[in-house]
Amino acid sequence: MAGTMLGWDQHILSAQEKAVRRYILAQYPLRGQAPTVQEISQALDLTPDATKTILQRLHELDMLGLDPEASSIRLAYPFSSVPTPYVVKFDQWPEAKTVYAQCAIDALGMAFMLRRDLSITSACASCAKAIAITVRDQTIVAHNPSETVVWAGTIQEGPVAASACPAINFFCSAAHVDGWLQRQPNAAGSVVTLGEALYIGKAIFEPLLVTPSHPSPDPLESHEAGLSATGTVASTSIAGLVAAFLASLCCIGPLVFTALSVGVGATGALAATAGFLKALLPYRPVFVALTLLLLGISFYHAYRKPSSVCMTETGCVARSARGPNRKLLWLIAALALVLVLAPYWLAL
Repeated sequence: MAGTMLGWDQHILSAQEKAVRRYILAQYPLRGQAPTVQEISQALDLTPDATKTILQRLHELDMLGLDPEASSIRLAYPFSSVPTPYVVKFDQWPEAKTVYAQCAIDALGMAFMLRRDLSITSACASCAKAIAITVRDQTIVAHNPSETVVWAGTIQEGPVAASACPAINFFCSAAHVDGWLQRQPNAAGSVVTLGEALYIGKAIFEPLLVTPSHPSPDPLESHEAGLSATGTVASTSIAGLVAAFLASLCCIGPLVFTALSVGVGATGALAATAGFLKALLPYRPVFVALTLLLLGISFYHAYRKPSSVCMTETGCVARSARGPNRKLLWLIAALALVLVLAPYWLAL
């Protein structure tokens, strides 16, 4: 239904185009604005030129709007990067920022696309009286004034943001819609209740962040998954370094004692240390194997192909910093190799 209403179903997007679009939509509430070309490129492993080409195609398909002067994203339905009369705050989601919606129905549709409770503040398009709406569990639980309705303008020629959104407004009453229509002789559309507007928003926007393998993505959960993967790389690579140290310690220790002229008659702490190192010697192959295993896990997480969630959602935020993570991993791997081989070249 969403595609039919806006014409999106007439166009087939490539996997990269879908990933870019979903990434933008998932990032808006976490940033309060659209990500930049550079941020999209880093997150999805695209060149800036490839990202710009994809954004231009999405712009031509009216799935988002670009600022022609700044080459930045001005809007991506249902979000706007510039202030509008439709201010949306996400309740019980501390990581989210306040965002602007393109129109009244877009603001309501966010509750379904993001699966989050939200509060909308706006104003009557006729008299400018303040309007407040609260959505909990995808249901309107409070609205003021009590007679608030929506004028759902129909799509004319041109981008939806210009042809329809300016005519999809909140009104404090149906009577004020009539007064507004007298000043808009060419307006086409109909009055709908808040409940009807809510489910129009559901039909349009709920499918946008849904994929077949992940039917209900959650931006925050994806973000945490990305951070978890980064933590896995760090913890396993450091553990591998420790294992490499233990693998070399049992052999380096005796060499150090020899260099310090510590003889077999040593007593006390030196004797205890020497005994401990000697006891570790049979386990050196185990420590070497553990080193390789842990480093292998680290490299797998650092270089594996992103899952569909990470390709499209906010887990990619953590991936945008993976360049430094990979460099650190290679440094740790080199140190581990030195430690594992140390007994051999020190013996020479």
